[in-house]
Amino acid sequence: MSTRDISVAGILGALATALGYTPLGFIAFPTPAGSATTMHIPVIVAGVLAGPVVGAFVGTVFGVISLLRAGTPAFSNPLIAIGPRILIGVVAALIFAALQQRYARSLSTLALGAGVFTILGPGAQRFETAFAAKKIEPTWLINAYHRVAAVTSGQLWLTLAAGVAVAILAYWLLSGANAAPAAAAVAGTLTNTIGVLTLMVLFGFIPAGAAFVIGATHGLPEVLLAVVITVPVYRAVSAARASS
Repeated sequence: MSTRDISVAGILGALATALGYTPLGFIAFPTPAGSATTMHIPVIVAGVLAGPVVGAFVGTVFGVISLLRAGTPAFSNPLIAIGPRILIGVVAALIFAALQQRYARSLSTLALGAGVFTILGPGAQRFETAFAAKKIEPTWLINAYHRVAAVTSGQLWLTLAAGVAVAILAYWLLSGANAAPAAAAVAGTLTNTIGVLTLMVLFGFIPAGAAFVIGATHGLPEVLLAVVITVPVYRAVSAARASS
């Protein structure tokens, strides 16, 4: 590891720790929990900026914090709390390296379009069911999403149109240097969500059906957050390196 890699590992490891112990680790977002975590984003950025080894290190920091702050029995299991988090930065780094040129733009836009479709369609339907059963704490943001979900959840054509529109917009925005970090952000976030939920199902903490609901309504907003944050950070660091 170079001096720069060690610096990136230290800075982003400290940021992951800070997010884990402050409210900044969760952003209000219309999910069943009422928020989306940001703690996976430093891991993705580490993988993109410094490669899989640094990504794995920062992911381990994230995982250890999850284990130490376990609020449920599932995250008291080290394999669930730490295992998928190590892979976040590794997968993000590999995807970033592999897709910097070819297919990155198309894959990123496809994933974002599918995410919006799921949030407004199948995810919205399950959200509305939970909201009607008063299983979700109302906030202004939850109520805002409820108003949108009430319209889109039963309108397949509307959710398809929204997904296609977002995909077209993303394809236009994610040109050139934006595509690869966006693809890495999508892949890293899905590694966390799918890895954690799969292990929770395998260990019997939740049924498979519940895992799908959580992934659709909670994991996909985190994909959008990761893309929105990772791409500007990558562009800013790249510009600073070029000018130095």
